[in-house]
Amino acid sequence: MRKRLLSFSLAMLVSCSLAGCWTSSSGQGPLPPTSVTRSSASLPHGVLSAVGACRLVVGGRPGTFFQGIEQVHLVLTTYAKGEPVESGGDISYGMPPHMLVWVVEVHVKRINWNHSVPPGYKPPKKPYTDFSVVMNARTGVGTDSGECRCWPLPLGKVGDLISLPPNC
Repeated sequence: MRKRLLSFSLAMLVSCSLAGCWTSSSGQGPLPPTSVTRSSASLPHGVLSAVGACRLVVGGRPGTFFQGIEQVHLVLTTYAKGEPVESGGDISYGMPPHMLVWVVEVHVKRINWNHSVPPGYKPPKKPYTDFSVVMNARTGVGTDSGECRCWPLPLGKVGDLISLPPNC
C-alpha cells in the first residue's frame, strides 16, 4: 500500500510539474475535476502551452500596465468560438474561423491602458479590472484585446477552462 501511495504521490508531483497545479478563482483550493486542464503533452503539435500563452500576455506588457494581477483564465478553442466570448458577441474575422486560438483573460486590481480614445472620452470612475486577448495558438500573435469589468468571462462554454496564478 505504501509503495502504491508513493508512486501516486510521485505521479502527482510530475503531473503538477509538467502541467501546473491551479486553484479555483476564489482561491479556495484546486479546480474541480470538470475543469481539468490540458497538459502540454495533450496539445496539438506546435501549439503554445497555457503557461506560454499566459506569459506572452502577462509578461508582454509594460510594468505599470497591470496593477495587482490576481488570476489568469485561458481556453484553447477556435477563433469562431473564442472571439465572440472575448468581445461580448462581436466577431471581427481577424483569423480564419477554425484557427486554434488561446483566449486569455487576466483579472487585476487595475489596468493602466493608455490607448487612443475618441475626443471627449472620459475614463470610467472605477478602473477596469479585466483584460482579455485572442491569440493565434501557434504563433502567439494576438488579433483582438479588450478591457472591462467583466470577470470572469464564460470561457468554459467554448473549451476546457484553465486557471493559472498571477505569475503563470
